[in-house]
Amino acid sequence: MSEQLTLYLHRLSPHSRKIQLALTEINAPYKGYHVDLSNKPEWFTSIVNPVGKVPTLTYGGPSVNPEDPSPLSAKITESNVILEFLADLYPDSGLLLKDPVLRAKVRFFVDATTKHVENPLYDFVQGQG
Repeated sequence: MSEQLTLYLHRLSPHSRKIQLALTEINAPYKGYHVDLSNKPEWFTSIVNPVGKVPTLTYGGPSVNPEDPSPLSAKITESNVILEFLADLYPDSGLLLKDPVLRAKVRFFVDATTKHVENPLYDFVQGQG
């Protein structure tokens, strides 16, 4: 597989923003595509992410227009999974440290901030908290 990356995102999504930040930090070439969450294109839910959530990252396959995603590309969802995937794909990027104990501490921090900061804040902003 080639290293073609396409990030399907929403500009106001903090989960999308953290993936954009990671891609910028590792200087990875990627295409970005803004998904209108209130009017998702049919191809997005049928080909890219059946759940219809962003961010979603496609990896590999031919370099194509984001509106015509390749069925040959892997579709990776959930922002923290995408972050770990990028750290694996770019091991020298420094997204995750080489020492396994320090890597575990980073994973713990990400898990804790997701559960106790990001998700409650996101729920509050959406009027659910």
